[in-house]
Amino acid sequence: MKHKKIILALLPLMLLSACNDDFLNTSPQTEITASALWEESVLAEAYMYDIYFTFQDAGFTEELQASACDEAMFVHGREFRETNAGAITETNIGWFGKTQSGHQWERLYKNIRSCNDFIENVDKATFEQSYKTQLKGEAYFLRAYFFHRLTRGYGGIPLQLRLTQATDPDFSLPRSSYNDCIDQIVKDLDNAAELLKERTFANTAKGRATLAAVLALKARVLSDAACDLHDQATATAKVPIFASYANKELIFYTKGSREDRWKAAKAAAKALMDNPMGHGLTSYGGEGLSNEDKAQAIWAAFSKENEENIFSRYFISTKDESGTKMPIFNGPSGYHAWGGNTPVQDLVDAYDMEDGTQFSWSNPEHKAAPYKKREARFYASILHDGMKWIQRPTDYAAVEPTGTIQTGYYQTDPAQGESEYYSGMDTRTGGGETWNAGYTGYYLKKFIHPASDDHRNRINCLFPFIRYSEVIKCYIEACIGLNELDEARKYLNMLRQRVNLPTVTTTDKNELTRIFQKECRLEFMFEEHRYWDIRRWLLGKDAPGLNSLNGIKVTATLKPGVGKQARYEHDETRWDYTYTVTPVTEEKRTWNDKCYYLPIHRDELNRDLTLIQNPGYQ
Repeated sequence: MKHKKIILALLPLMLLSACNDDFLNTSPQTEITASALWEESVLAEAYMYDIYFTFQDAGFTEELQASACDEAMFVHGREFRETNAGAITETNIGWFGKTQSGHQWERLYKNIRSCNDFIENVDKATFEQSYKTQLKGEAYFLRAYFFHRLTRGYGGIPLQLRLTQATDPDFSLPRSSYNDCIDQIVKDLDNAAELLKERTFANTAKGRATLAAVLALKARVLSDAACDLHDQATATAKVPIFASYANKELIFYTKGSREDRWKAAKAAAKALMDNPMGHGLTSYGGEGLSNEDKAQAIWAAFSKENEENIFSRYFISTKDESGTKMPIFNGPSGYHAWGGNTPVQDLVDAYDMEDGTQFSWSNPEHKAAPYKKREARFYASILHDGMKWIQRPTDYAAVEPTGTIQTGYYQTDPAQGESEYYSGMDTRTGGGETWNAGYTGYYLKKFIHPASDDHRNRINCLFPFIRYSEVIKCYIEACIGLNELDEARKYLNMLRQRVNLPTVTTTDKNELTRIFQKECRLEFMFEEHRYWDIRRWLLGKDAPGLNSLNGIKVTATLKPGVGKQARYEHDETRWDYTYTVTPVTEEKRTWNDKCYYLPIHRDELNRDLTLIQNPGYQ
């Protein structure tokens, strides 16, 4: 087989503990022939790193996937406006057409081609067999991962399973059925499992595929195949454009019965649960912690390695990469940060009270103090008005020295009317970086761990593509699908008890499903689950945060008898606080059923005339 010369950009994806830093920072200037590639393990390894570099930004870009659903709003709009208005077309895919999304059709297929190169040629390599086996196993895993990313966005996709040859008379490759795509992904994962059967987190460089990662991805893939979106009877009953779509084989999984599919998903999850290979549920500080201490433990857990992390992207502060900038990308504007992806009110309202009851604005006690007595994950995830944060930078500390979030408007003189109230440091009219301030009245706390108490400093961090808790999630969902409600409750309560929430006792399947889906929303908040779960569960029309956009207006009025104040600081003995849910008009949100799938871009349709477009885009 003839190959063109390949330029290997030694761009390491991961923080690889077994590698030398000098090697990781080397960028070779010469071309290397394909034959030489398979003669030296270091060259083959560099080629593999280039494939892993598909995960370059992971889930930590300036523009987060959370802002493409009902988790967040991106302050600067950009392509999220089209995405969230349901206005994407085959010529404008919105945010998912950008490199930052990690779901670009062209980029994924480029790396699938590289995986094919490994699968076809690494056996011919002259370096040691054990490493050839590992690299081939990683190639199968990565190809499955990339195929799955494509099927999540598009349904059935072209299955490019070999290197495209320059002598091929026709480069066209039609979309395969969704059945065939899932079968191929599972086949790749089974091959990867055999080749990586000795690879565990303990003996594998950080960020590279292990057997646990393979098994966890298989559980995710089979859970998708069994879900409502891909069940023809369920989806066509709920979504009219699916019922009239002529090529249903591209979007529905029809192998076996629905029960068979849930059994397969359950078995895949249970295989890893029975042999977790060192992984497990982190206890978030253990039992007996107060709600405040539990919140601190949850927040801290997402700043470091723990037993939950199965497959992650690692960032180190010495490299100028997006993940190292999460604090400045998303921190409050009154800290010289950009406040980019701000939680929306619908997400904030989803967090329960600490006793497990639902928060409700119709409850007078809740309305008067919406940030009190909430569950621990709320305080670990959301920065809200009046929350103690970190010391502000010196210039801003001269104005606000307490390090308390200020997203409201505060009376400092009894003679002031509301239009004259002091604007908090973290508002768009306050003393911080107003052009970066949020519109919703909230900022992200989860994943924000400022180095040296300054959001402008780069950090060490990791983005968890797959956590062990997702394997439990897949198992619970399958048990509900199989009407094994006792088993589902058992594992759902494992997740809830570790965050200080009471056990679930309901025997009603619909109510259990509702609780489970909300649990997933909050446990995996900002981890790139929610966008896909909305689609998997066909929630588009019924999700308020996809059809409207709200934030909070906080006002503080001086109590009777309290005189003029030299400076505002959060204090309920001097101010009365009012919280008003307010529409955010800077972005219009409307669900459109075509958005259950992404459109194949017109450029791809023009390149390959065999491709069939997804429903709603013709």
